[in-house]
Amino acid sequence: MSIKDACLELGTKVENELIQIRADQRELAQDLTERINNVANQVKRLDNRMENRFAEIDRRFDTLESRFSGLEAKQNSMEAKQDSMHSTQQDMMTILVAIQRKLDVN
Repeated sequence: MSIKDACLELGTKVENELIQIRADQRELAQDLTERINNVANQVKRLDNRMENRFAEIDRRFDTLESRFSGLEAKQNSMEAKQDSMHSTQQDMMTILVAIQRKLDVN
């Protein structure tokens, strides 16, 4: 084999090796892209689940908030009734004291 043939054979082998390396790199890049896409899809699904859970928590919180609003309204009503009863009791005591004074005078 001559030097020329040896150089051509070496050049061909190097070229084939480079082609194989490029093919391997493309295959690895494709695998990496697929993995990245899978991770992105999993993150999207997780994000959707979390959004749904947060929406459920918000709904429950709104329900509790409306219940507390109702309880506050009832408490305010009860306080108003209690104030009214206290006022009525004060009026009754005033009347009873006045009657007692009239009875004591007679």
